[in-house]
This record gives sequence, C-alpha cells and structure tokens, in this order.
Amino acid sequence: MSRKLLAAALLPWAAFAQNSSDPTSITIYNRVEQPLTSALAPVEVITKAEIERRQPRSLVDLLETLPGMQFGTQNGGIGQNSSLFIRGTNSDHVLVLLNGKPMARSVSGDVNFSQLPVNNVERVEYIRGPRAAIYGSKAIGGVVNIITTSKVNSAQVGVTTGSHDYYAADVSINQWVTDATRLQLATGYRETRGYDVVADNNESDRDGFESKNLTLGVEHQLDPRWTLDANLNSWQDEVAYDVNRDFINPWDGDYSQTTAYQADAGIRYRDEQLNSQLSVSYGETELLSWNEGEGKGSQYQTNLSTAVTQVAGLTQYHYADAGYVLAGMDWQRERLLSSSRAQDWNTFPPGLISFSAPDRDNTGVYASVFHTWAPVSIELTGRIDDNEQFGTYDTWQTAVSVELPAQHKATLSYGTAFKAPSFTQLYWPSYEKPNLEPEESESWELMLSGDYSLLDWQLNLYRNNIQNLISRQGERRFGNTDVVIKGLELSVKADTGLLHHTVSFEHTDIDDLNNNGRQLIRRAKRKASWTGDIDVADVNLFAQVLYVGERSDNDFSTWPARELVLPSYTIWNVGARYPLTSNLTLNGKVNNLFDKDYQVTYGYDAPDMEFYVGADYRF
Repeated sequence: MSRKLLAAALLPWAAFAQNSSDPTSITIYNRVEQPLTSALAPVEVITKAEIERRQPRSLVDLLETLPGMQFGTQNGGIGQNSSLFIRGTNSDHVLVLLNGKPMARSVSGDVNFSQLPVNNVERVEYIRGPRAAIYGSKAIGGVVNIITTSKVNSAQVGVTTGSHDYYAADVSINQWVTDATRLQLATGYRETRGYDVVADNNESDRDGFESKNLTLGVEHQLDPRWTLDANLNSWQDEVAYDVNRDFINPWDGDYSQTTAYQADAGIRYRDEQLNSQLSVSYGETELLSWNEGEGKGSQYQTNLSTAVTQVAGLTQYHYADAGYVLAGMDWQRERLLSSSRAQDWNTFPPGLISFSAPDRDNTGVYASVFHTWAPVSIELTGRIDDNEQFGTYDTWQTAVSVELPAQHKATLSYGTAFKAPSFTQLYWPSYEKPNLEPEESESWELMLSGDYSLLDWQLNLYRNNIQNLISRQGERRFGNTDVVIKGLELSVKADTGLLHHTVSFEHTDIDDLNNNGRQLIRRAKRKASWTGDIDVADVNLFAQVLYVGERSDNDFSTWPARELVLPSYTIWNVGARYPLTSNLTLNGKVNNLFDKDYQVTYGYDAPDMEFYVGADYRF
C-alpha cells in the first residue's frame, strides 16, 4: 500500500462520512466506520452499482463467485434451500448480520440465502476468517453484513421477467426530506413457477417460489454530532420443494412458508476523536412446513419459530492519527418460541409434539487496540462471553502487518472462535443430544498483497483447527468431531484497456480427524471464478465463469446413507445494461449460458439455462 493510502488509513474515523455507495469504507471489521485499507483481514465489498450490474435474482446469485464462499447445499433454483460454507466450515459458522445486527435464523442455525430479499440490498460486506473476538459466537468461518440503508437520495421502480414464469417488481425511495431527516421505503415482489427439482421421486410437479418484502427506515441528525435511526426489514416467502426419496409419505413436507422481520433502533455520537453508539434490535423467524396434499394447517404441519434480541454498545477513541482503542459490550437472547411444533419420529405415523428449548442469554465484553509505527501496524482484540447455557469463553484476535517495498504488504494474523450448538442440534424431538459440546476454533493466516496501477492481487494462506465440530451422524443425529482445514486463496483485480477483470482461485483441504481424514461433504477442494466488466459506449457488458470441483456427498434417501462423489461443473453467466434515456435503463441476463446439467446437492437438479429481461426507471 502506498504512503498516501497508508495516511488515509490512519485518519480519524470521523473523517469518513457514512455512505453505502463508498467502496473504500466498511463497518464490518470492528462494528464502526473505518477505511477498508485499515482492515488487517481479507474483506470484500459489493456496492449498489455492482449489484445493479450483476442483476442477481438471489443473494446466492450475487455472492457465489466471492473468494472462500461455496454454496454447498442448493436444493434447486430460486427460493430452494441454500446453505453457505465459508472456507470449508459449516453453514452455521457464518455470522449473518442485517445492518450490523445478528439476524434471527432457523432453529438449525442456518440462513437460507436463496430466500433473503435482494432487491432492497444496498451493499454487502464480507470478511473471511474468524471474527469472534468482535462478534462472539458463530463467527468461525466468516461474517456477512447485508446492508439495506443508504445515504444517497434515490427513487426507483424496476420490473423483471424471465424463465420458469419469473416475475418481479420493486419500488424504492430514499430521500432527505429535510437537511436533518432521511426517510426510506423499499418494497418488492417476486414469483416463479419453478421446475421439478427432484425429477425421479414419483412426485412430478413444478417447485415454485413467491416472495414479498418491505423495508422502512428513518434517520434524524439531532446536531452535527448526534444521530438517531430506526429500521424495519420484513419478508414472507412461500416455496414448493421436493424430498429426495422415491416414496413420498403424507407427513413429508413439500411446501413451506417463512415469515421474518427485524426491527432496530440506535443512537450515535461522533466527533474528530470519539465515536460512540448504542443500539437495540429484535427479530423473529417463523417457518411453517406441510404436505400440500394434506393442506396448510393439517395434522402434519410443523412450526419452527425463533427470536433474537440484542442490545449493543461501543466506544472508539482515536488517541492519535496513528491509533485508536475500542471497547464494547453486547447482550443477546435466543429463544425458541412456544408456538414451535415438530414431528415425533418415535410414533408411526409421526405426530406433532411441542419443540421446546430453554431461552439462552449471552453477554459479551470486548476491547481492541490498533496502532501504526510505519511501516508496521498491530492490532490486538480480546473478548469474554458469558453464555448462560455453556459458561464462559474467551476469544482473541491479533494481527501484525508490514508495508513492503514496491507497493506490497504482508499480514500475519491469529484468531480463536467458538459456537454454541443450535436448538436443532440439542433438542430436536426424538433425536435430542443435550450433551453436545460447543465448537472451538484456532486459526492462523498469512496474507500477502500487491497494489499496482492496473493490477491488485492478494494471496491468503490459512489453517483452521476446529475442535468438537458438530456434524450429522446418521439421518438426524449429530455428534462432535475434530477437523483441520488448510486453504489457499488467490484473487486478482486487473484492467486491460476498457475491460476490468476479477479472478479468484481457492484450494481447500479438510481433514475430518474422526472419519479417516475424509473431506467434509459438499465442500469442493478447488473453486475458481472470473468476472469481466466492460463499458462500450453507454452499454455495460459483463460475463462470469464459475468452476466448482468434485465434492463428496451422501445419498440420504438410503439407509444407511450411501457415500458418493459429485462431478465438477463450470457455468457461464452473461448480462448487459443499456440506459435508453437518462432515467430508463434496460437490462438482460442469461444464467448457465451453455445449459450445463449439474447438481450442487445430490438428487437435486440445478437450473438449466435461464434468461431474464427487465427495466429500471429512476425519478
């Protein structure tokens, strides 16, 4: 990094105005606004402009080419179950934030990225590697922050149609109504008739998806230092899905409805040296599942409802341009709501019983210090969590970065993390295992980078030891194991004339020490991607290639589950945007351009070639 960039990285936080369109500023690293160049860990930012160029139909579509990310579970197309693995860790090792606050998630601890609304997303920030010293439990593999708020005045209407009878309509308004007050409204609707995601289970149908969402926000500046804000995000999804099994029972669910919302409010203070903030948030997720033939509300309908409440505060003090100290605390309560019902597999046919679990409180306190003695920067962060169910855990994060000649940089970091078992893993009816141990990890990483005029590159080498990793052992039972994950990631951003390239390659080797060193299922050892963007006249064109190598999987339609290997696949996506007028932009996209037949999850067919066309009108 140049001395000019280094100087920018050391400016006080207050010098960086919050702006969701700014790719050089992030909040995910330490929960406060800071320059991207000051982060001593690999961080990716996707701005609104990039989201519009990529024209994603889901967050899976938007995120799947990022380094370290693999959507190892994809049970079909839009709306079908999709789980994210970061650097080979489990899907519940990803901490997902909504505007910086932990999202309420399913009882399994997963977030279905295919069902989260993408039309209201202004920005995505993504950090690879453990970040538990700042965020606490779950941040073993990485953190994804989905941001729906914006500081930029805008008003926009969009419509899209495409394959499988896909239709979508979106409206968003974000305006400063006075010099001190900003209001935001965004709403969207999308539906698709889908296709038969499991073609060989004697249930020939189309597995469609319908979703609607709403975002409301208000921000008011009391004076130049004090700011109040409040936000509400809500969505409801309905999806038809298939079971990968030849014989379908009446108690096998094939239709579900997810209703979720999250509300948060906060107050912030900032001046040239001090940044303080206090926030509260509450979110609920309700998942209903039933057999469509039996009907909604039938005797076999399950109800899994969870809630998360959080209170968080922090203060950051810049004692000099060369450093700062930060201290904070958060309190979080996870609850399984009393309306939850699950199937009792000890009876035949299985009936519904109450799915209950005790509320779980967690209190965390943390502190961090950062200082630069050019050309060396050092960060040290420590945190203590008091988990009501599992006791006290301390986590650490430390990094040393050195500026090298000719625009190069080397960073060595070490971090620990832990995760409490989910309600599913502990208390799923008929398969309870309340003696599961919390998962703990210890990670080392070496990051090397070069920053040139037309090319930037980054090489990451890491090793993550996870003790007591919780994995499925049998159809529904869970158990603890130990794994060692070793990985390499190489990413390059370069310009050749008018064409901008983004290239990444990763190799992930996972040893399950209690299973003869077998690679964990649905994790490819090799993944690579390339994205090219070019502006020709007024037209923006992009092409994207994603390669995913062989993955091990299990055929859970047999008992015991049969081990198998899924072949590698390569898919191409292309798209274009053309401003017909200063207000009206036309766009089109083709996914899986060469109509590749493949499966991400065994038994579930991935989408064939799909096309989408649409238009955006800005007022």
